[in-house]
Amino acid sequence: MIPVEEYFKKRLVMKKSALFLLLVFLLLSLSGCGNLLYLSKLGWHQSSISFHSVPVEEVLENEEVDRQMKDKILFIQEVKRYGEEKLGLTRTGNYSKYSEVGGPVLYVITASEKDSLQLCHWSFPIIGKVTYKSFFTKEGVLKEKRSLETKGYDTFVQEAGAYSTLGWLKDPIFSSMLRWDEATLANVILHEMTHATIYFKGQTEFNEQMATFVGNQGAIDFLCEKYGKGSKEVVEAIHCQKDDLLFSQWIDQACETLSHFYSRKISRDEKLRGREELFQRLKEEFREKMASFKTGGYKNFEKVDMNNAALLAYRRYFHRLEKFEALYDQLGGDTRRVVEYFKTVQATGDRATLSSFLQ
Repeated sequence: MIPVEEYFKKRLVMKKSALFLLLVFLLLSLSGCGNLLYLSKLGWHQSSISFHSVPVEEVLENEEVDRQMKDKILFIQEVKRYGEEKLGLTRTGNYSKYSEVGGPVLYVITASEKDSLQLCHWSFPIIGKVTYKSFFTKEGVLKEKRSLETKGYDTFVQEAGAYSTLGWLKDPIFSSMLRWDEATLANVILHEMTHATIYFKGQTEFNEQMATFVGNQGAIDFLCEKYGKGSKEVVEAIHCQKDDLLFSQWIDQACETLSHFYSRKISRDEKLRGREELFQRLKEEFREKMASFKTGGYKNFEKVDMNNAALLAYRRYFHRLEKFEALYDQLGGDTRRVVEYFKTVQATGDRATLSSFLQ
């Protein structure tokens, strides 16, 4: 097998229009000098990814590229077709390119008040309020972390293996994705496809929770069709879904406990001292819960330096999952109907229905 980075050196095609597309989008989104610097760096790195990506056909045709790697690429394309044809997710040019990465694709930082479960947010005209900030470099996210902590916020940094440009660009297959098992890979692809299909401006948490549900249930649907209901791939996907629901219940309860504590009529200093005891208690409760999980998806959570930002960063994806499950049952256990339901809510601007779901 030839190292993929050497393969890229042999084949490099410049497409200037692709390099500038995101920069145009970012310029339309500017809302201040601070955003100009941040978004310029984001645009530069995204352009570099576009520049160095190659068509997957060339990877598949190269005889020196590993067969397992090719199989994973074909698997991703199969999941994408299923999402488009069976689930009604938007057809895009995503996953038609391949990009080699040496580490995490993205770093995401979440920040929160220390004495309340109140997230910081950043606002942009096109995408609206967002409760996290993304960086392509570790240096960039750590600089932001130091700045936020100097201002007195809790912070939490996560590494991301994939992301969505909401259909504005052709999201590539990153080399790191090819190391995931099939249940995880199908889940992530359908999760990101959901973002490119349905996006409610200013509703970061809801967008992520909806994508979590579609990724979970859509992966089960796809793997059932491909391998059969009793297959190990389907069993793994079902276990992942059940673990997410179990974690959703735990983290919602943890946040409710903290909210009740922060609402007490005591000083801020008392809250800051008292919360440390609560965090320790919550960690112990989670360790007890660990025995109930079927997968290793949450094995590292107990090592997390718990604070408000960390809890809210996780809850961003798993809050209200039981509501999506209830809607799924109401719509006859049909994932496509769930997708169509929210596409209709978005298209009609039915804020009342969305608000009732968020309560």
